[in-house]
Amino acid sequence: MAGENPQQNHTLILIGLFIINVFWGGSFIANAIALKSMGPIEIAALRFFIAAPLLAIVTLAWKGKGIFKIDLKDMGVLIIMALTGVTLQYVIQVTAQNYTTAINASLLINTSVFFIMFLSAIFLAEKLSIHKVLGAAIGFGGVALLVSGGNLSLDVGPHMIGDGMILVCALLWSVYSIYGKKIATKYHPLTVLNYLFILGTIGIIPFYLLTPHQNPASLPLAAIGAIVFLSIFCSIIAYLIYNIALEKMDASRVALFIYLVPLSTIVLAWLILGESMTLPSILGGIAVCAGMYIAERR
Repeated sequence: MAGENPQQNHTLILIGLFIINVFWGGSFIANAIALKSMGPIEIAALRFFIAAPLLAIVTLAWKGKGIFKIDLKDMGVLIIMALTGVTLQYVIQVTAQNYTTAINASLLINTSVFFIMFLSAIFLAEKLSIHKVLGAAIGFGGVALLVSGGNLSLDVGPHMIGDGMILVCALLWSVYSIYGKKIATKYHPLTVLNYLFILGTIGIIPFYLLTPHQNPASLPLAAIGAIVFLSIFCSIIAYLIYNIALEKMDASRVALFIYLVPLSTIVLAWLILGESMTLPSILGGIAVCAGMYIAERR
């Protein structure tokens, strides 16, 4: 488009990726608040029960019904994205929290960076450069420092089932990202996101009905606020920017920003919850930023 500044657009996308991963870091705090009043699958379900219809209404009012038109042959891809990016992703992830530690989960979910990096090289022909692999490794080391507080031992024995489920989640997110990259240039990001949320929410409904849940109207204000934050900021805004980034950038580069999630969680917990900021946390944060810089620089 005439008048577009590619460098400026790239900078805006990087800023957007930084912001949404701060949102996703804040989602752990929102989940902690909501878990005081409801179950994990109930949280995941209510999050998308709000996000899916709200996004559809806004999209319809803004872009009109024509934006919902797709080729039926692409429905299979959208179903795979919905299952891997919403339904199975959140059902498995919240269930895994009953079988593993928060440290293990926070560390292992970041292996999605390596899954995406290597799958992108295989299926998307993205270049697997030395600085990208080195930056990812340094960033992962920073994440390990952040989530372990300096104790880099991974407590595998009694948590093997939960750890395996988190690794499945990391793989699911990489599959979502690869398919999202493949379809990103064919449709408007809002088109993809609406089908993702609608199909993903339909998939969550059976899990919601088969697990204990309560009348949403009876929830305390803090829990309602947490769910609204998860629905609008961590779902609608975050997924939209992530999908736009997949259209404009290599999937492996977009994936690196997930390292900001544990960093932002620790910083927000320090600011909002008054939790302590330790030296390993500071060093881990520096390593995360250094790794991302090495991997991102051209």
